[in-house]
Amino acid sequence: MAKLIRGALQVFCLILIDLLAFYTVLFIAWTLRAWVIPAVITNLPVFHFSYAHFVSLWWIPSVFIFFIFYEGLYDSNLPFWDETKVMVKSVSLASITLMAIVTLGKMGGMVSRLVLLGVWISSLIVFPLFRFWGKGFLYAAGIRREKVLIIGAGNAGRLVAEGLQREKHMGYDIVGFLDDDERKLGQTIHGKKVFGTVADFPRFIKELGIKTAIIAIPSLPPERLSILTACVQNNTANTMVIPDLKGIALLNTDLYHLFLEEIFLMNIRNNLKSLANRFIKRLFDVTMSIVFMPFLLPLIAIIGIAIRLETPGSAIYTQDRVGRNGKVFRCYKFRTMRKDAEDRLKDMLESNETLRNEWKNNWKLKEDPRVTRIGRLLRKSSLDELPQIFNVTRGEMSLVGPRPYLPREKSEIMESIQVIGSAKPGITGLWQVSGRSNTNYIHRIKFDTWYVMNWSLWLDIVIIFKTIKVVLRAEGAY
Repeated sequence: MAKLIRGALQVFCLILIDLLAFYTVLFIAWTLRAWVIPAVITNLPVFHFSYAHFVSLWWIPSVFIFFIFYEGLYDSNLPFWDETKVMVKSVSLASITLMAIVTLGKMGGMVSRLVLLGVWISSLIVFPLFRFWGKGFLYAAGIRREKVLIIGAGNAGRLVAEGLQREKHMGYDIVGFLDDDERKLGQTIHGKKVFGTVADFPRFIKELGIKTAIIAIPSLPPERLSILTACVQNNTANTMVIPDLKGIALLNTDLYHLFLEEIFLMNIRNNLKSLANRFIKRLFDVTMSIVFMPFLLPLIAIIGIAIRLETPGSAIYTQDRVGRNGKVFRCYKFRTMRKDAEDRLKDMLESNETLRNEWKNNWKLKEDPRVTRIGRLLRKSSLDELPQIFNVTRGEMSLVGPRPYLPREKSEIMESIQVIGSAKPGITGLWQVSGRSNTNYIHRIKFDTWYVMNWSLWLDIVIIFKTIKVVLRAEGAY
């Protein structure tokens, strides 16, 4: 009974958050229609609005709540960006439905279509933000916390714990671990204790009131993993299994079941092989470039003047980089080093073994004496890559993609060059938002390969938002 009440309270709180988000976007849309749009478009009919009038149309927010419920967002524990993707779909369906009802029902005199359009556009941002803040508050208040037991305290278990503790949005509260390695018993991992052995899971699930258990032993033989999963599933409402599939593209997969054989097939789509998807990605690049170009051009001019004032030489330099299908192109960047940078690098690497090893591992130097003062600031903020917007408009690069590798790096990339080379390099990418210069060269290649195999337009949008956050915080840059 207590669990039922707790679950109902969580749903009730989420509905309140979504209703608050709805009336916020309604206020934004009303403000735009009443004050902003008439200042731009003249001869619009006078707009009269009162919340009392809109409250009488109670079914309008109900349409939003219905579609959010229909998409399962009141009983799911998704990471923020996965939930945002579903939320965007939900509010878009709700807005389209409302537009259809108002148009077919000839209700234009009661409900402004421009207000509904404003509600839709605003909701794409406001609903996810309110969910982010609201779920954070509910987690901190202890209202939305689901106890989780991790079975397996090896590397997979540690990674799961690290991810769940970072992604508080999912609402999972790790209570501890179970593992058969006697050396780990009693130890703490990310602040959580290893309680006992795997065979003890029924007792701990019952005593701790566990609803969700995560089996994180990918090295377990298939037959033993199957038996363990069935036993755990028999004791919990939800069971998650970490399979031995790390590195395989999973974002663009469908599961097909062969019931009699008791196996499933994973259909992995390569989205970038589709001509339509490549067109969509290019259209997104061009559209975003056109939108932001009026703001970027003055900034590029100011930075260029600052570079020329500090040191002589061109503000923008070009360098050969490897593009799609191995084609070499001239990549634009702001000059962040002195003119004799290459000669100085050669001398430093020959005379200093520490610098030579750092260069070998990262192809970068953390404390590079060749970098100018303006250059150091540009690198820290990643503004040195701003001129690559011209490469995007020329079709040589994309806003998001793998790193634009140097021709001499082909030998280092080895067999991954075919996968990475199937996509245009990007101004930003997955490695830039996953530690940037704190990651070594091998990890950068893995990030780029994973990005290409898992590409979707939504993934590009997520990386762009994450890039803004990383740049503003100057995380992992040098």
